[in-house]
Amino acid sequence: MVLGLGALLQSAEPEPHAEAALRDILAARDGILAARGPAPSAAEPVFLAVWDFDGTILHGDCSEGLVENDRPVYAGLAQLCIERGLSSVYRPEGGVAEFWKDYRYLDERVGHWLAYPFIPQILRGAGAAEVRTLAREHFTAVLRRFYYASSLHMLRGLEAAGVHNLIISASADVFVDAAASTLNLPEERFHGIALRIDVAGRLTSDVLPPLTWAEGKRAKLLELIAAYEDAYPKSDVIVLAAFGNSYGTDGAFLEHVARQPLPSGQRSVVLMINGGAAPERYRELFREVEQRAVVGSPD
Repeated sequence: MVLGLGALLQSAEPEPHAEAALRDILAARDGILAARGPAPSAAEPVFLAVWDFDGTILHGDCSEGLVENDRPVYAGLAQLCIERGLSSVYRPEGGVAEFWKDYRYLDERVGHWLAYPFIPQILRGAGAAEVRTLAREHFTAVLRRFYYASSLHMLRGLEAAGVHNLIISASADVFVDAAASTLNLPEERFHGIALRIDVAGRLTSDVLPPLTWAEGKRAKLLELIAAYEDAYPKSDVIVLAAFGNSYGTDGAFLEHVARQPLPSGQRSVVLMINGGAAPERYRELFREVEQRAVVGSPD
């Protein structure tokens, strides 16, 4: 169900900060390559950029949906899965309201660490392939229209320059994986809260660590860097940039990237998108930018 799209679906250009950030990231890459000299003994470095997803690439939340001015703009995948009968906890009729009551209680009274994995866990017993199919349909028909124009500009520019874009999200892995084709990225670059899948291809309630929220996002980033180092043993693996929208959810992995030294002596470019003023711990560590324009109708 999609309501009140209105001006949000008007195609828009990226904000000026996007081109400036892209230019600085690629300048850092070029500085690293230049410092290696004309005949380096090692293979060329592998360059990475790491992204949060909801609120950073996507305006809104693929799991929870988007509400503006108390009106629903688009439904989230949690709702659609319940309505499709994919939840073993909530019935298609009336189950969405029950889900929201329970989810908000967990989120407000217990914390994100329990609320976020609760969303995929309500799908235990569902076929992972069926959930992914529904998610791909929703991304293709609706969600891709709400990608931030600036984020898409930076992501595409980095990819065209040979930088590998990685996504680490606190949404369900079976949800964010489905965004891959709409962003022209390999599915293996997407990482969310993952549940164990049994031999029959059905989701269980067992969360596979790390939980990709807060400090768990930093842990996942380190895991991914190690995997790249194993895959490219003769190359340096260098994180040039990071992007997030929440100090609480994304601060740990953004800080890791911001404080790492680059071989050229430069600093990685780290953007906090629509996150507001930084708390003391992160003051003057990230570029604080605002994004509003979404791409609208897909290309």
